Amino acid sequence: MASRETLWRRLGRGPVPAAGVLAALLALALGGAGADGRQGKSNVLRIGTSGSLNGEKVDAKEKGALKTLKAFIKEETGLDNEILDEKGWQQLTDKLAKGQLDLGVFQGYEYAWAQEKHPDLKPLALAVNVHRYPTAYIVASPKVTTKEFKGLEGKSFAIPTEGPRFLRFYVERQAQAAGKTPEKFFSKVTTPEKLVTALDDVVDGLVDAMVVDQAALETFKQLKPARFKKLHPVAHSQPFPPPLVAYYGKHLDDATREKFRVGLLGASKKEKGKQMLEMFGLTHFEPAPTDFGKVLGEARKNYPAEASKTK
Repeated sequence: MASRETLWRRLGRGPVPAAGVLAALLALALGGAGADGRQGKSNVLRIGTSGSLNGEKVDAKEKGALKTLKAFIKEETGLDNEILDEKGWQQLTDKLAKGQLDLGVFQGYEYAWAQEKHPDLKPLALAVNVHRYPTAYIVASPKVTTKEFKGLEGKSFAIPTEGPRFLRFYVERQAQAAGKTPEKFFSKVTTPEKLVTALDDVVDGLVDAMVVDQAALETFKQLKPARFKKLHPVAHSQPFPPPLVAYYGKHLDDATREKFRVGLLGASKKEKGKQMLEMFGLTHFEPAPTDFGKVLGEARKNYPAEASKTK
C-alpha cells in the first residue's frame, strides 16, 4: 500500500507535458544503450506527441521541462532527440505512418480513433496510474442533489489543470450533448492547480461540482475519509483506454523497439524508474491485454471522433 506521503504527492503534483512524461521513461528504457542501438539509423530519437496532458497549449514551464528532458535523454542514451508536439492525433499518426517519427504518445481515446484507420499502428506499452482503464467521475457538493450531468447546467464547475486530458474531454462531450461548450453550460469554469484543494472546495460548497479521475478520488478517500463521504456522486464515464506509447509497422527496428518495451515494463522495478513514475503521476507501464481491442471499440462507440477532425 502506498505511504501517506506518496498519496499526498499524488494529489499535489502539478501539470507536466505528455511528451515529457513518456519521453523521460523512454530514456530509462534504453538504459544507456548508446547510439549503436539504432542499427545504422539516424542517432536522433524522434518522439511525437498529440499535446500536453492538461489539454492546454504548452506553456513556459512545460517548455523548460522539455529542455531538461532532452538533455536527460541524451545523457542516458547517447541519442540526440526531438520531442515534437504535433497538431493533433491525425498529424501524429500520419508522421508515424510515413516513418517521420519513431514513437508516438497518444491519449487512449485518440489512439482508438487512429488505430481504426491504421491497423499497423501498434501499442508498445500502456501508461497506467493505478487502474488500467481510467474512469472520470463527476462529484458535487453536499447541497447538490442531481444524479445526472444535465442537472449541473448553470452551476460552477472545476476542471483541475493537473488532471489527465480525458477528464476535460469527458466533460466537453457531456456538455456537447446539450449543444454547448463547458464554458456555456456551466455558470463558471475554474481550473485549480491542486486536486486536493479542488476537492476540498467542492466539499465546502465553494464550487458546485468537479471532474476527477478514479485513482485521485480513491486517494482522497484514503487521506480524508470523513470529507470524502460528503461528496455527492453525480455521474461517471465508461472506462477509457489509457495514454500509451505507439509505433508504426516496421519503421522502428525490432531490436530497438523490444529494448524500449522491456525497459518501460520494468521501470517500476528500478529506483530511478519508480521516482520518475511517481513524479509524473503513473504507477507502471504494462503491455496491452487481450481485452484492449474491445475497450478501444467501446471508446470509439461512446466517444466517436468528430467528423471535421477525421479528414
